[in-house]
Amino acid sequence: MPSTTDTDELIATAELGDEAKRFLESDLGKCLLGMAQQEVESAREALETTSPMDYLKVRELQNQAWLGRHFNQWLLELLHKGEAALVIYKQQREF
Repeated sequence: MPSTTDTDELIATAELGDEAKRFLESDLGKCLLGMAQQEVESAREALETTSPMDYLKVRELQNQAWLGRHFNQWLLELLHKGEAALVIYKQQREF
């Protein structure tokens, strides 16, 4: 039998995943995901014309692209963890 703490953790994770899903489906979420993708594209385009000797600018653009790519990944990770927690919680409730 899982402990109350484990169950509370599963519920919290499932709720956070549900919030991430609703955010991703919302107009605000879609807008922010689009903005993050634009950051990636903008950084990529700027990297094409930045001198490789300007390592500070290259690093700045790489960080900009990294953040834009990972924003979506973080939300999807929360969503997937939430879905998995919900499945585990349901399975535990059946026993």
